[in-house]
Amino acid sequence: RDISVCSCCPAAALLLNGYFPSAPLRPSVAFNIGMLEFARELYLRSSPNHSAFAAALDSYLQGLGYPIPGVERTRRKLAKACRYYALLLVEADAFARRRVALLCSVDGLDEAEDWEDDGVEESLMEYLRSCCPLCFALSLLYSADVIVCLDACFTQKRRTPARGTGRDPPFRHPRSVFLTEEELRDAKHLVESARPPAAPSAAANANDVVEKGMKVSESVLNACSDSFKAADENRNKASPTFFSDTGLMALLCRHDRVLWLANVTTPGEQQFYAIALILKLFKSIPCHMTVGILYDIGCQLHRSCVKWDFIPDFIDRIIWGISVFHVYGHQWPCQLVYHPRKCVGFGLSDGEGCERFWSSIQGLIPSLWASGYHQHILTLDFQIKFLQENGLAELAGWLVRKWNTCQRKKSDAQVTLVESGLSLEELEELWEDQVKVQTRPLVTATGGLAKAAIKLILELTEYQKSITKEIDSLDRLVKAGDVDVGDAVERRAILVGQLENTTVQIRRKRGELGVRERANLKQMESSQYLKLRMQARALKDRLQSKLRDHKFELERFNRVYSQSTASERRLTDHIKSQVSRHEPTIVKIAQRFNKLVDDLTDLIRKRRAPRHAIAPKQVDRSTLFSLGIDDPIWNDRGLEESDLDVPRWLGEDEVQTSIAAMLVLNRCEEEECYLIREAVLLQSWYMAEWEQLNHAVLQSNSDFRYYLERKRGRLVCLGALWRETLDGTGVGEELDGWGPSEQDFASVLATSTGVGMAGSPADSSEVSEASEGEEVLWEMEALHLGGDSSPYHSDSSSDEGTLHPPAKRKRPF
Repeated sequence: RDISVCSCCPAAALLLNGYFPSAPLRPSVAFNIGMLEFARELYLRSSPNHSAFAAALDSYLQGLGYPIPGVERTRRKLAKACRYYALLLVEADAFARRRVALLCSVDGLDEAEDWEDDGVEESLMEYLRSCCPLCFALSLLYSADVIVCLDACFTQKRRTPARGTGRDPPFRHPRSVFLTEEELRDAKHLVESARPPAAPSAAANANDVVEKGMKVSESVLNACSDSFKAADENRNKASPTFFSDTGLMALLCRHDRVLWLANVTTPGEQQFYAIALILKLFKSIPCHMTVGILYDIGCQLHRSCVKWDFIPDFIDRIIWGISVFHVYGHQWPCQLVYHPRKCVGFGLSDGEGCERFWSSIQGLIPSLWASGYHQHILTLDFQIKFLQENGLAELAGWLVRKWNTCQRKKSDAQVTLVESGLSLEELEELWEDQVKVQTRPLVTATGGLAKAAIKLILELTEYQKSITKEIDSLDRLVKAGDVDVGDAVERRAILVGQLENTTVQIRRKRGELGVRERANLKQMESSQYLKLRMQARALKDRLQSKLRDHKFELERFNRVYSQSTASERRLTDHIKSQVSRHEPTIVKIAQRFNKLVDDLTDLIRKRRAPRHAIAPKQVDRSTLFSLGIDDPIWNDRGLEESDLDVPRWLGEDEVQTSIAAMLVLNRCEEEECYLIREAVLLQSWYMAEWEQLNHAVLQSNSDFRYYLERKRGRLVCLGALWRETLDGTGVGEELDGWGPSEQDFASVLATSTGVGMAGSPADSSEVSEASEGEEVLWEMEALHLGGDSSPYHSDSSSDEGTLHPPAKRKRPF
């Protein structure tokens, strides 16, 4: 049929007739609104392709006898109409939110009629509540109020246009998840002004130390930095010559829901992007909330924030960790401190939400490579909001799955602890001792070790003499009756304790040097034998420490899986490849040690060593990684190790298993607290939304009431799904009323049977695949902890051993 429209307002006239114009003022083409809605829904679930849609439309209409002049012209008009239509929908939704907020704040309809929309959006905390009801519905104090993860992706690029700047007309989503360019510039200036120019690297033989504010040594942090691409800000991951926007950095909560994104324009993963996202989060939450941050190079970001004071106002409110899948590329001491299953406060969060998010938007990569700057951002905003809205229906199911997994792991851990017969207090002490021993700095094998040891022995000997003189003087005073006997006895006991401690230290240091009590230390200061012997001992300590770390990383591979799945095999290959990257370093240390043993043997043969000196045994490279506690590598004969007792956490398999079970139990108890709180927050968010909508319906006029009634109907469907999912589960025991009546819920459940409610999965395949992925992640953690999660692609992972499996599913956002 023919449609006549007035030239003064063609867009409004076309909309009244069910068509949407390709331009707001002088449209030449209009599209059916139903078709645009179909295209919008299609592009949210598949890669946008206006060319294919326009060509199909042209072919279809030609078949009906309605030829359209020019497919390219149709494509351009269709692309504009789709963009304006989608933008109109989100602007209308933003208007409705502001209108509802007004209706809830006034007493009558007359007052609301005088309202003029100023376009001001909600506060940052209200924005966060809309992003994740499980994290930000209320403000409660827990060990970590919010757990988030950070990661960068360099596959979401935008190509530099052949002509022009690539800056299309500005469009911005009213609830855009992207940081503004000004916020990124401010963060970059903060980082560059706080961090001085790079200083020359320290000498290779410099003493290893623990930097102020850190828990692992400098050498460990340096090794972690060298092994990860993401830690190298100068590494080019995308060419700035061919790409204007080189990637994205995301901040997600532990429920895999996007909070903010940063548009990356630099070739590498520079730290100011992460700092900008962290600053945005802390400026949006109450000042009492703490944040657990999981990042694939969390140790490096923590180190920079402490060393250069990037975020002094917030650093005390952060718990740092490393995401589960990336932690295996880090040094073992780093894993002891930053692994989320070993660090207090993370529960069972894995920190891999960003990887799942990158998988969910990978279909946008081809179309966004050639888009304009604002179109690139707007398309991602549309996709993220779609994922968030669809993911609301999955939140209750997510809570139940996590609860069931938590209870199963907790039960297994409790059984292991009961069978071991060890108390939690005893295991905590053993765990603290293990962390203390395995994170302490290692001695560097330098030529001055012997002189330093001799100097220390001489100083301790002088101190020993001074204590002995003070004790003799105190005894004479007591004998003469010149002092109070009680005070003198107390003072003498202190001095005797100091004397015994000093004597033990002298004996230990002499044992390390391999010299007897009567040896003249002054004459031995220039001894080549002592110099080489102390270097050999330092290397042996370092070698044993590295092998212990290697043993703990691979301890679960001693078990045999009778039925190994493909996921487990990929998992095993990944972790083995990550751990095996450390083996060349261990072999090199062993070679240096064997060379020193040859030199010591030669000195003993030439009688240039002390009498009765014994050369240590060489390390057999063929059995170097056998890792048995009775292997020759642990034999320090010839180096006279003073402490021959093997700690229980190293020598007893049962203690190792019990410590791992204790850690799992602690994390499960934390996870229980999180899940119960999140179920309460989910219900409180729903009831607040319900009350707000009901009040707005009563205060609104008939036109706006129709929109609110439809929105309220969708909310009832969502509440019915949540309540049915949580009822009868441990995580939903504390939940009472939800807001809608029983009749409302019953009506929705009756009408939705066999059809599926809005936002719910079409079948159970998505849930089963999600559960399978969670089991894979759990298997990964078990391999690490010694108790009973799926690898995802990341451009910011370690240099080697990274898996790139195809994406199987999309998770809720």
